[in-house]
Amino acid sequence: MSELITAGGVFMYPLLICSVLIFAIGIERLWFLQERLVSPTGLRAQVINLLNRSKLDIKQRKSISEISSLGLLLMTAYKYKDLNREGLESKLNETSSEVRFTLERNLTMLGTIATISPLLGLLGTVVGMIVAFTGLTTSGSPDSDVLALGISQALITTAFGLSIAVPGLVLHKYFEQKISHLLLILQSETSEFIDFINN
Repeated sequence: MSELITAGGVFMYPLLICSVLIFAIGIERLWFLQERLVSPTGLRAQVINLLNRSKLDIKQRKSISEISSLGLLLMTAYKYKDLNREGLESKLNETSSEVRFTLERNLTMLGTIATISPLLGLLGTVVGMIVAFTGLTTSGSPDSDVLALGISQALITTAFGLSIAVPGLVLHKYFEQKISHLLLILQSETSEFIDFINN
């Protein structure tokens, strides 16, 4: 591996940084986008149960709003329950924007890294080809072995850049779909809670 990095030249180092960032962001998002952390099963029913027994005090409301995105939305709906439907939905839209921002954290960076990785690899290849052909013209007598070695070294960065970009793009699309799914669940749970408190 170290031989490949050395052979690839200076452009391998930013590509290595990109690979580490994609791995780190992927692990971080996989953990924080778990459905049980964003929208815990049975949370709405627990909140309704507390309301029915008149046991939803300020401390519990704060705790519920901090436990998950769904908890935050439910407590926002409860806080503004005395507003008309339009006003309540307006407040929930503001909170939903915050929730979306939290869920999409680092997703832009992931997409950017996946996009620039093959470009960095291509740049490394172009520079490597220039160096290889420049070496040929200055040496006087063309050597096919030297040329083949130079070209193979130059192509290493492109291969490495693509090997970073492909999983990066796959993860980016996966997380986009995951977030859309989670937002639909949050919307459904919140709507049902609104129907309950408006009765």
